[in-house]
Amino acid sequence: MNPFKKLGLSDNVCEALAKKGFEEPTPIQERTIPMLLGEEADIVAQASTGTGKTAAFGLPIIERADEKMRGVQMLVLAPTRELAIQVAEEINSLKGSKKIRVLPVYGGQYIGLQLKSLQQGVDVVVGTPGRILDHLNRGSLNLSHITMAVLDEADEMCDMGFIDDIREILSQSNPDRQTLLFSATMPSQVMRIASEFMGEYKTVAVQPKKSEAPLTKQVFHEVSESDRFEALCRVIDVEPEFRGLVFCRTRSDTDEVARRLAERGYPAEPIHGDLNQSRREHILGKFRNGTIDILVATDVAARGIDVPDLSHVVNFALPQDPKTFVHRVGRTGRAGKEGTAITLITPREFRKLMFICRDSGVDISKEPLPKVQDVIYSKKKRINSQLDEIFATEDFETYLPLAREFLQERDPEEAMAALLRYAFGDELEHDAYREIHEAQRNDQRGGRVKMIANMGKNQGMNPKKFVNFLVNKTKTRPFKVQNVKVQNHQTTFTVPEQEVKFILRGLNRFPGKDGQPFCRKA
Repeated sequence: MNPFKKLGLSDNVCEALAKKGFEEPTPIQERTIPMLLGEEADIVAQASTGTGKTAAFGLPIIERADEKMRGVQMLVLAPTRELAIQVAEEINSLKGSKKIRVLPVYGGQYIGLQLKSLQQGVDVVVGTPGRILDHLNRGSLNLSHITMAVLDEADEMCDMGFIDDIREILSQSNPDRQTLLFSATMPSQVMRIASEFMGEYKTVAVQPKKSEAPLTKQVFHEVSESDRFEALCRVIDVEPEFRGLVFCRTRSDTDEVARRLAERGYPAEPIHGDLNQSRREHILGKFRNGTIDILVATDVAARGIDVPDLSHVVNFALPQDPKTFVHRVGRTGRAGKEGTAITLITPREFRKLMFICRDSGVDISKEPLPKVQDVIYSKKKRINSQLDEIFATEDFETYLPLAREFLQERDPEEAMAALLRYAFGDELEHDAYREIHEAQRNDQRGGRVKMIANMGKNQGMNPKKFVNFLVNKTKTRPFKVQNVKVQNHQTTFTVPEQEVKFILRGLNRFPGKDGQPFCRKA
């Protein structure tokens, strides 16, 4: 018997699974699907992307959707537009001949298209919290009759500051719905959602996916778009031996980055699909023999590159999907040798990077970009190392007469300094570099501002009480107040940029401590 058939799935869905090459259900599918098909209990499932969780809730959505019913029947909330699109595509690919309409809705897409689709009729909506809330406020989306709500990657949504959006969305949906919560981890915010909006839920847990590149150190630097190239140079400068691949998104970007690196004296060449085979082989030959140390490549061109002993992979631009990200960073950290993968992002790209890393099972940490003094220190060590090698080989006999003549009327230290300046130019001059300041995110969502109010736990505040206080005094909608952190004497929170003036006007009518305003921007 078909193993998926044993879970209670229909012939139509089993055929769709077979066409996609699915042979055996994953552990999360085995445990979750029968529960969703056979009963209406709420479920909290601990499972990361890569465990088959999308099909675990997507297949029951397909089976339980009524082709004859009008209006939205199922809702899936996802933290990013990339995941929303991916989930919608997965459900569509598994529905077989069943005539149900699945619509992804997310910010950044022309809302007119979404409004038209919703007006024509949709059975399953997969969306990001911000855009779902937008449609609810417009009256273009009605969740009062949904039978199932899925919170996908709930911990990620909480980390991004969506918890209040989720509260608002669920409060406007059918109270008799079945609620499913999928999360890789179970922090207190996630469990608070479960306790607030779920009944007597059942729990399911599977082991998360492990990193595919354990020998590769993963870090990212957050910079402004205008500093991206300078940041790349800084990354190369600070490493004593940089031998790596720099990934760009397009062929023109590859040419541009390689050209700018070469102009600054870095041994770099581009690799992309426009190069003929002989040119490509010539460049790879230079890289293999050490004539150049940096290849600037597109993803397509890099697929055929076989170069050993890469110390670094740099994502100058983010890839489009997690699979490509894993393929990129897997170029280093091979054959038991450690490597480093560095990703350069702007604040607007933070959410996409977090989605990619979560989906690919990669642990990544944020690190500050190396400072000018770090670069100078590294270059001094490199110069010392190069001079030590020359001393060790004693390959300087030709220059001894000139050195003796040069030192006859000069101070030895000053003479040495002059020679170093002649050899290395302004590489050790602090003024030859400019500081690159870390780009700041107001929070994980663009267009929001962090604020501080002089009121905290000592005044009896908790997050809920503070939001109620803010709403009462400023008439701000509660879902607009996010990332509330109550400390002893103050509370930090974020609001949309356009709300700031109303918050300041409403709260600064109250006396502040020591003549300071009661509320201010952080």
